[in-house]
Amino acid sequence: MKRLNCFLLVLAFAFILVACSSEDIQNVSSEAPVESLEISEITEESSMEESLDTSINPTLNSTKTINSLNYKNNGKMGDTDGPAFAVYSNKGYNGASVIIDIANSEIQTKLPDGRFVNGYMFLGADVFSGDYWINCFDAGLCWSGTDGGWHIFYNVYETVNESTPSWYESGKKLPYNGKYKLTLRLIADESAMLTVEGLNNSFKDSVIVEIKGAKKDGSNTAMLFNAALDYPPNTKVDKDGKPSEDWTVITLANSDKNLYFRNLHATELKLFKSDVEEPWNDGKNSAIGLWPDKSIEGFDYSPTEVFLYDGTEYFINLDMNRK
Repeated sequence: MKRLNCFLLVLAFAFILVACSSEDIQNVSSEAPVESLEISEITEESSMEESLDTSINPTLNSTKTINSLNYKNNGKMGDTDGPAFAVYSNKGYNGASVIIDIANSEIQTKLPDGRFVNGYMFLGADVFSGDYWINCFDAGLCWSGTDGGWHIFYNVYETVNESTPSWYESGKKLPYNGKYKLTLRLIADESAMLTVEGLNNSFKDSVIVEIKGAKKDGSNTAMLFNAALDYPPNTKVDKDGKPSEDWTVITLANSDKNLYFRNLHATELKLFKSDVEEPWNDGKNSAIGLWPDKSIEGFDYSPTEVFLYDGTEYFINLDMNRK
């Protein structure tokens, strides 16, 4: 059975119904009452830029570099609605964790005319019934709207109860100049918890996610880690500004407009099997995917570039600008 494009279906639905849609008011961070945001924890964009440590060069120790022009996906790639990188574990795991260096990353999502794209870095899982895909969810960090700012989100294809929202965004923003540990674990049948905790500051936020069909022991779930730039509805246009659903056409139309999410260093990826934590190395992967990969025609440059190590670490550049 061909795997359904979970991430595409859910995000398309979510962008239409929720605050990340540019047609509904910009985003949680711009709409939420001021008192609900921890403004004291937010630094200016200049602080993020000043915090970059140019002496750190993780790319020097990488074993291989893959990009949109030299790599063909060896399995599923669910995230195809914008430049993206995803790694999928084998089945049998009930959680995952990763350390993200935000201080040394760079993100620019605003278009010259005021529109914007959204940034994501998250953990998640596919849920199976035997060999058949039945559900999925993503939970991690979202950068959305004109104001930006990383904050927790989740996105579920099918919740346990129809009344439960399938999309959520926290109003609590992460300070830019930090490292954060993201941990996602199934805490009961059909229930998972995402925790984001600062490693060099006091930030902490969490949320519980309902996922129909998921088993606590992980026997029917496969974990994933993903980083992406995605398009709200008003950026889904061709070079003439006409609406389009062709992701290649949309990406090329938005190229060379200073959009990027660069220098994302993800380290210490781990998987949970019951209560045992294991390094998420290459031997536990079912697939590594890029969008676009070299099978996608029309690209004369590489929007996605990833430096590989042993699977427990990745250095990711999503850059929609020709060099």
